[in-house]
This record gives sequence, structure tokens and C-alpha cells, in this order.
Amino acid sequence: MRNRRHRTFRHIPFVILVTLSSSKAYSDADSTGFSESYFYDDLPVVLSASRLSQSQANTPTAMTVIDKKMIQASAALNLPDLLRLAPGFTIGFYSGAGATVTYHGHADEYARDMQVLIDGRSVYDPVYGGIPWSELSLSLDEILRIEVIRGPNAAAYGSNSYAGVINVVTDHPRDLLGTSFSTTIGYGKARYFEAAHAASVKNFDYRIATSYKEDEGFDDRDDSSRARWLKFDGDYRIGMDNTLRTSLGVVHGNYDEGLSTLLQKERELDNRYNYQSIEWSRFLSPANSFSVQFYHNYYSIYDLYRTPRLSEQIIAIEELQSLDESVRTDYFAGLISGGAYDFDALLDELNLTDSPFLFSWIGLKSHRYDLELEHTLEPVDDLRIAWGFGARHDRGESYWLFHRKDPVSRDLYRLFLNAEWYATPNTVINAGGMLEKFEDKERLFSPRLGINYHLDPSNTIRISGSRSYRMPTIYEDNVNLAVYLGSADDELNTWIVSTEDLDPQRIDRIETGYFGNFTEYGLNFDLCLFHEQYTDIIDQYRDFGLPDPDRGLTDPFALSVLDELHSFLQSGAFTYTNFGTVEIDGVEFELDYRPTIRDILFLGFSYLHVSGNELKRLKKGDYSIKENAQDKIPKRTFSLIAGHSFDDGFTMSTAYYFTDEMAWPGEGDTVPNYSRWDIKLNKKLNLSNSDIDISLVLQNLHKDNFDFYHDKRINEHNIWKKRAYLQVKISI
Repeated sequence: MRNRRHRTFRHIPFVILVTLSSSKAYSDADSTGFSESYFYDDLPVVLSASRLSQSQANTPTAMTVIDKKMIQASAALNLPDLLRLAPGFTIGFYSGAGATVTYHGHADEYARDMQVLIDGRSVYDPVYGGIPWSELSLSLDEILRIEVIRGPNAAAYGSNSYAGVINVVTDHPRDLLGTSFSTTIGYGKARYFEAAHAASVKNFDYRIATSYKEDEGFDDRDDSSRARWLKFDGDYRIGMDNTLRTSLGVVHGNYDEGLSTLLQKERELDNRYNYQSIEWSRFLSPANSFSVQFYHNYYSIYDLYRTPRLSEQIIAIEELQSLDESVRTDYFAGLISGGAYDFDALLDELNLTDSPFLFSWIGLKSHRYDLELEHTLEPVDDLRIAWGFGARHDRGESYWLFHRKDPVSRDLYRLFLNAEWYATPNTVINAGGMLEKFEDKERLFSPRLGINYHLDPSNTIRISGSRSYRMPTIYEDNVNLAVYLGSADDELNTWIVSTEDLDPQRIDRIETGYFGNFTEYGLNFDLCLFHEQYTDIIDQYRDFGLPDPDRGLTDPFALSVLDELHSFLQSGAFTYTNFGTVEIDGVEFELDYRPTIRDILFLGFSYLHVSGNELKRLKKGDYSIKENAQDKIPKRTFSLIAGHSFDDGFTMSTAYYFTDEMAWPGEGDTVPNYSRWDIKLNKKLNLSNSDIDISLVLQNLHKDNFDFYHDKRINEHNIWKKRAYLQVKISI
């Protein structure tokens, strides 16, 4: 007789679960949906691994599920901080509000290897890459759970689901009926305010929410932030078989950012983000359903700034501080010209003016339009299939990044299929693949095959293999970033330029694992051993042979002096190539223990053995290679949450996080190990007409930690110090 325990959730109605974008959980037991307890009464059910609702014992890859109870027990105040719980994940804050999240630590401040979905809508920026974490209009209180796929999953979600997939599933408006207010004050003059109202009108459920957040960021840095957002979520039930969901949001943020150097100064970014999403789902039967989803994301960053004038930069050079200020510019001019010019003559000879540099690191406007149809069916007994196709149009505009006024665009067409087959009563085979065609690129096929064998209802062994890709961003393929003198019409120095037709990065992963679910003890345990091979990694390196503007000069001596001036700014230019290779062997495990409904203990651990190399520079045709992958990627990560709820509505929880020493690429630095201890004290008051929730959040009680920046030469550091916050939430 077939072991039905592992097939409890085979026919969850498609109206709720056909795609990740419709993966809401309803609290009304008489509706067509399910409460959160439905997902965790027996085996945890997840939706992100294969686009099919599956028990966690049947998924082909290692996953971490961060549910509402874990969110409430943590002392996290933002989504990136929550992701420290997932084994192998590395989180860095390059400014007070600017975060980067990666799996196995091989990413700079704009981690381009991670796919992040919010109710099925990708929030990956197609131009610069990475996730605009500070612009996500999302409150932790509205998150039902976060499904974290630890490893590549392009078979289900395509390229850029390269190192992992984070799917944030929010509560349905019907589960949040009423009006709520929340305020948080604390460290760094933090002032967070949120308000929301949700209601049902016949067959229409909706929720309106808004937020304002203000924060001074790290001490000793000018990285304060001010952000506000407004959003609307609606769900209209058209009879018993059809659902129409809409989601709209707008975000506006101002962020102080940057490092104080000769070329760059601290600056204010003006960021704007909005999105629109609509999805129609049709439920034909428990085994046959489909959906159509369309969404649009818009993201803009205004980042234009001016440095001091050229003469002021020369005066500021540290090596010349002992000279009289009036002769510093002449000394500099004579130095680079062999004594031929004073400063005024130098400007005249090189067609220069004594003007500020005009520059922008990331000023852009980006659009993503995405349309997808998905069909879920069960053609024969023991076989379930989710297949579909989609089209996408990405577009970016930035004179500063691309040196062109017209937009840069790229189209994508995709076809996917994922299947779950019970080959025997105890053997589940997951097979799938994604076929993608990017404009001006070769076709990509990302396959996956997994086998899960249930030793008994509580113990499962799995083995799987997959291949995924990361497509170069529009920026990497088209960047032509320069430093201008005075105006955008006067290019002075080439900074970053695309010189190659880049191939996508590739990752091949083989994993074997064990999943144990012991319902009678309230215990889940997951163990994963894996081998990952990264090839064709897109490396940024400096090519000293890339030319700078000649400014119309023809005289050989004047050109040689101009080259010396370029060296004062930057010799050569940065560019991209497919070069790096990295291999990672590792083991990860997590334990989720909940002996009673009042207790929680979660533990996660990752250990990696890393080897590989990276291209750093090209000079006179010679490559300089540094085998440093093992220095960049942290060897160990550890996370722990423990909490208990008492009879009187008082809850106490604690969390501990550890990340080994690592080096952040890009603008980041080598940082020591990160060791953080948090405590959260919470009291719930149930009044006649309202509920009040009061929390004291204490973060980083263990020691000060360096984060992302740790450069003693220019005295730039991000330092986590002890932090305290008071939260008050009122629900009416």
C-alpha cells in the first residue's frame, strides 16, 4: 500500500498555489485556502523548489523555511537580517540601509547571483544587478514565511537563480483584517512608522499599507537614510474557480552614501521604485489549473555628483601636505611634465579647465516587463507537472553608465517544465529544465534531476544534480563609465568599459542529503553535502592597456603628459571577462525543534572548503592572477534562535550569528569574523477593542563587528555596535 504520508498535499487547490505569485495561505477554514498551521501540522509544505506544492521531504534541493514564528522570535528589523538564519548565507551592510545578500559569499555590494521573489514577482534589477533591499515595500509583520533554496534553481526560475532563490510569501489580506499601527525607535535615531488597513467587501479582499523609515546608519559615517512607501494588494474571487490578484506599490528613498576620497565624495542618492502586478488564476480541478501573470518594475537612482575642482584635489594630496599651498598645483604640474609646465600652462596645453569632476557610480533608470503563463496538471496517476512559458523585456537608461542617451534593452523568451513522479511507493523523482533565449545570446538550457527515497515516514534520503547560469547584466555587457571634467561634454578619464561579448557564468552542483521529520517530537532535521563548480565567472579586472581620451592632442610630449595626468586619476580602466573558476565542497545542516507550541529552537551551520582563482589585472599583455577565492568566501557560518512564550503573554527569545573572516569584492574590504548576539523581549496585551504588542530588541550585545568596509588606510569602517530598539504595535 502506498505511503500516503508523503503525499498529503498533492492536490492543494491551484487557485491558491499554482505559481509562487499565488502562494497565499488563507485563514478561513471554510474557504478554498489553508491556514499556516495546515502547512506545518505534518510535513512542511513548500512551493519554491519545483513550482509544485511539495512536502519538504520531497523537494530535490536543500531548503530553509523561515516561518512567522521564527520571524517573531528573531530580533531582526529588516529582511536581509532574517536571512542570516539560512546556512551558508552571507549578509553585509555597505551603508546603514544598503544591504547585500549572497549564498557562499562570492558577491560585492550588488549581489548579482541571487533571485528574490515576492509572491512570485522577481525584484532583481536587470541593469546594475542585485536586489534593491532598501526599496522593497515589505513589512516583516506581513510575511507568512520565507522559502530559501540553498543552491542553484534555474530549472524552475531561470538564469540569475544562480546561487539560490529567496521566495517571500506574504499573508493574504483576509488574514490581516482590521487596522494596525507600528512604531520603532532606537539606535542611530531610528524612527520607523507603519500603518495598514485590510478589509473584505463581498468577494473582494484588499489591504493598503504605508511606511516611513528614518535612520542615521553606522556611527562615524554619513550614511543616513529616509524612505517611504505606499502599496495596495487586492484579491477578487470570480466565482469558485477564478481569482484575480493585483498588487501596486511606490517607494521613494533618500540615502547618504559614498566614501570620502579625492575622486569620490559622500553624496545623497535619490531612489524611486514602483511596481504593478496582476494575475489571473483558474482552478479547473485539483489536478488541472493554470494562471497568467504580468508585472512591471521600475527603478531609478539619481546619483550625479561633483568633486572638488582639479586644483583643490591636487592640494589635498597627502604626500604634498608639507608644501606651501600656493605652489602645490605648480609642483604637481611640474612633476608630471618633467618641469615643462606650471599649472596654468598645463591646463592650456592639455585642453583642460580647473573644474570639478562630474561623476556617477550607479545613476540609472530601469524597467522590467514580464508575462508568464503556467499550467499545472496530473496527466496520469503518480505524475504531476508544472510547465509554462514567458517573455520579458528589460530596459535601462543611463548616460553616465553607458555613455549614450538612448535606452539599452534586452528581450528574453523562456519555456520550462518541472515534474514530480512517484516511481515507486517510496521513491520520488523530480526532473525539470528551463530553456531560455536572451537577445543576442546563445540559448541556455538549465536541467535538474533529483531522487528522494523515503526510508520510512520520518526519514528521507535525496540526491540531485543541476546546472544553472547567471546572465551578464545589462551593465556588464554595455558599461562605458567615465570621469568628466566640468560637464558631460568633456570626458577626461575612462573608468569602466565593456570590451567583450560576455558569456553567462555557470554553476554545476551535486548534492546528497538527509531530511528527518519527527512529528511526535516536533523535530525537523536537514543535512546536505554538496560539490559546486563555478566556471566562466564574470571577473572585473584592470586592463592597463585600455586607452583614455586624447582630448584632440597630437603632440607626442603633450600626450605623454596627459597619460601622466590619467595615472593620477586611474591608469587604464576596469573591464569584465569570463575567467574565474571556483570549486566548493561543503556540508550544511539545520535543526528545527518545537517540542510545544510555546517553544522554538533553530540551529543552522555551514562549513566550506574553497579553491579557485580570479583575474585581477592585465598589464603589457601579462596576466596577474591571485588565487584568493578561499580568502573571499567565509569558511563557516552559524545561526541559532531559541525562544519561549509564557502564560501571561510574555515571550523571550535570543539569537546568535557567526560568519568567518572573509573579503568583500568590489568596493568592500577584508573583514574579521562577525559574531553577534541578540535578545528580544515581547509582551502582548489583549484589550477589549485592540491588541497591543510591545517589544524590546537588543542587538549585537557580544562585541563590536566590522561590516563590509574595514580600511585602516583611509579610516573607513562600518562598525556594528550595541543597539537597542523599542517597538510598539497596535491592532484594532
